[in-house]
Amino acid sequence: MNRSLLGGVSRMITADAAPLRLRAFDLEDLGVVSSMVQDALVPGRDMKYLSEERSFMLALNRFQWESAGDTPPYSRSHAGLRFDHVTHVSRRGIGPDSADKIFALLAIAYHDYAVMLTFSGNAAIRLTVEKLAIGLTDLGTPWPTQWKPGHDPDAMAD
Repeated sequence: MNRSLLGGVSRMITADAAPLRLRAFDLEDLGVVSSMVQDALVPGRDMKYLSEERSFMLALNRFQWESAGDTPPYSRSHAGLRFDHVTHVSRRGIGPDSADKIFALLAIAYHDYAVMLTFSGNAAIRLTVEKLAIGLTDLGTPWPTQWKPGHDPDAMAD
């Protein structure tokens, strides 16, 4: 586990704090990255497989969980999420007609050389990879929001 990864995540973000930059190479690292992008909003047009680079990239609007307190204001930022060593991409519920749709990223998981990105609305992307290598980088200045994403535990039990 990359100890500096956890050290960077546990700090409180202030207005002059450096943007979040994380790399994931194992399951523990992936858990941290997944928690940082939970509830990120991703336009369909901002998901791209670069076959020659063997990378899959997403531009997202990320809720900043690492600095969220119990009450507003909260913050969001633009971020780039990159998966390397990708050999194949399959999608469910995200197609060529999805460019104008916004998807809420719920979680990222990894098992047997496959990265699964799960979105709300039963949409998903499966990346076949040679090995786990993920980068998350905040881009630009965060902005305030009054809304904190929530999940109804009763709705998830159904």
